Amino acid sequence: MRFIVNKLLLIGSLGLMLGACSTATDTEGRSGNAPEETTVAAINETEEPEERSIVANEITKTFYPEVTKLRSLTEKDLEWYDIIMTRLNAIDDYSGDRETVYEIAEEHNEDPEDLWFRWLEIVEAKWHGDIGDYAVLGEDLDKLFSEIIEKNIVGKDVERIDGRYKLPDDEENLTTSGNWNLDVDGESYEIGFVIEHKDDFNIAELIELSIDGENIDF
Repeated sequence: MRFIVNKLLLIGSLGLMLGACSTATDTEGRSGNAPEETTVAAINETEEPEERSIVANEITKTFYPEVTKLRSLTEKDLEWYDIIMTRLNAIDDYSGDRETVYEIAEEHNEDPEDLWFRWLEIVEAKWHGDIGDYAVLGEDLDKLFSEIIEKNIVGKDVERIDGRYKLPDDEENLTTSGNWNLDVDGESYEIGFVIEHKDDFNIAELIELSIDGENIDF
């Protein structure tokens, strides 16, 4: 009878030992996998999203803007420039330019509408005459900028917010440079550019382009 009891105790002890071993093995297995899973999770969490490029895969560099032949100024044109500019300079914000020219025309028995359009041509020739007989002016310059953006910046919704630019100084430096602030699909970007003018301004060549200060290779 004592033998049977001892045998039962032995069997019970073996069962407890096997159970303990099984538990230890399971625990070791789980603890062995845990660091690997944590590492993978950490790597996934630190992966940075791929940077989005708003620049077209192929840069369009050559454009053909509308060009204006500048007025050849006469002595009378220069007289009108001095008369009208003196009057306008007396108005701080240049408000009422057209009305002022109309007043001057009536004072000199000139047709107001004729003098107004002559005045616009005189101003363009005075301000751009140092770079030659041709120039890209006003709305045509704005169309050129819009076309450069349309061809080279990609996005569902591209909006030009504002910008500044510097026109050519003389015949030796026929480049227009500047910066635009764009909104592309809700994100703000600053676009820098340099345009070289050729063939009496009939060709505009994009020679530099940058996004937020980083030059684009092309």
